[in-house]
This record gives sequence, structure tokens and C-alpha cells, in this order.
Amino acid sequence: MNLLPLLPLAAALASAAVVLIGAYGLYLTQSQTRVPVDDPAEAPVAAKSDDTFFLHKITERIGRRFAPSILASLSDRQKASIASRIEAAGRPDGLTTERYVQRKVGEVAVYGTLAVLVLLSGNGLVLTLMALAFTGLTDLNLYVQGRERADQVQTQLPDFLDVLAVTVSAGMSFRAAIGRVAASMPGVLSDEFTIALRQMELGTSRREAFESLRRRNRNESLSKFVTAIQQAEELGAPLSDTLVDISKDMRLADAQYMRRKAQQLNPRVTMVTAATMLPGLLILIIGSMVLGTDINLGTLFGG
Repeated sequence: MNLLPLLPLAAALASAAVVLIGAYGLYLTQSQTRVPVDDPAEAPVAAKSDDTFFLHKITERIGRRFAPSILASLSDRQKASIASRIEAAGRPDGLTTERYVQRKVGEVAVYGTLAVLVLLSGNGLVLTLMALAFTGLTDLNLYVQGRERADQVQTQLPDFLDVLAVTVSAGMSFRAAIGRVAASMPGVLSDEFTIALRQMELGTSRREAFESLRRRNRNESLSKFVTAIQQAEELGAPLSDTLVDISKDMRLADAQYMRRKAQQLNPRVTMVTAATMLPGLLILIIGSMVLGTDINLGTLFGG
């Protein structure tokens, strides 16, 4: 039985399978560390989640011995930058600065050694670069989860402010209204306002608590809300009217944000489609042309 005509189709299917498996593997790598946001006021600082990605567990154990000396060598600015990125990502797995350093040390030790071994074995530069890319696995997770939290805050903010404006207009104090709305509308934004309320209960001023809220969330709309609340407090403007105006502005900002997200999504869809279909399609076309011209493949490959 002559199986030669089926070779282009088999090669095309194999190419598509490799691309799909790679995309699915990247998805699993990112989704394994998506856990609910822990409240830093209640959760132990060094608490570890059972859902921690197994590669992170391995690198943490390897880097545990060397992390204290490296952590001591970091400046306060570097530590603050790491802590800010962790907070922006929602403290996944109860991650702390110390555990972050442990993971980074373990990643450099494990994947850096693997990259050197692959390079010395002569298996190619591509595999070496792939091994080195894993040294940024923790940073990639923090970036992805930070973007996801920013999207969730952007989506939840207009509804949250609508209900908050109605609650304040009904005569409830601003702090009590935030607590009532946060309890009735669970989500990332409610968790963040709950943290701000607990900070105020512990003696932190409203300005400092909201500034901390702004720093934890890199969201432009939430930053504008904090600025508007602070200005209303300084100028003595009616808080209920201010909240209604802010809510209307947030609706417009949310619509613009969704349009920008849709525009950014189009090139990605095109790229994924091309990367998935183009290799197999080219192999199928070229293979069909070669078979259709009755070219002796043995002659081409020196057989």
C-alpha cells in the first residue's frame, strides 16, 4: 500500500497538534496559580496555599537556603517594587517578598542549569532559550494575574459606585456605606475596599487608606475615583452628588476601556489563527505540489 500521498496530511496534522499542545500547556501554566485573593489582615504572612503550582514548590525549596542572603542585599526600593507587584497581582498563593526571592533563586538555579546542559549537549539554541524563558515564570504569573485583577476592577467599579451613591444618598455615612456595598457585592473590588476599611478601623486616616488602595491597584479609573473623593473631602462638596458624577464618568471610561480591549484582541486572534493553520496549510500545499509533479523524492534527498 502506497502511503506517500498521505505524508503531507500527516505532517500538517502533526504541526497543528504541536501548536495546540504548546498553547494548552501555556494556559495550564498560567491557570494553575489562579486562586482567590487572601486578606492580608487575616491571613498569615507566610501561609502557603495547597494550590501552588508544583514547579513553584520545587523552586521555593531549592532557593530557600540562599534567599535570606540575597534578600538582605536588596535595597528598600527593590523590596518595595517586588511587594507592589505582588499586591497588584492579589498576593497569589499568599506570596510574600521572601517567597518571591526563593522562587527566583530556584528558577535561575534549575532552569539556568538545564539551559547550560542543553546547550552543551548540542541540542540547539531554541531549546536553550526555551529553558531560559522558564526563569521568568513567576514574573509572568504576576503580570498575568495583575492584568486580570485590573480588568476585574474596571468591570466592577461602575456598578459598585452606582450602589454606593444610592446608599450614601439614603443617609448612610460614607464608611458604613462602603462596608454595606462591599458585603453585598463580593469580588476583587469589594476585597480591596474591605482592606481599606480595616486600615481605617486600625487608626489609618481615610486619605492614607485610599492612597494605599490606589497603590495596590494599577487601574486608572480607580485612581480617578480616589482623587475625586479626596478633592470632594477637601472642598466640602456633597459626597452623594460627587459619587453620582463619578459613576457616570466610570460608565464612559468602562465603555472606552472595553473598546480598547477589543481593538487589542484582533491582532492576537489573527496571530493565533496564522500560527495554528499556516504551517499545516503550507505543508499540505507544498506536499501536494510535489506529489502532483511526479518528482522523485529520493533524487531530491540524495537517495
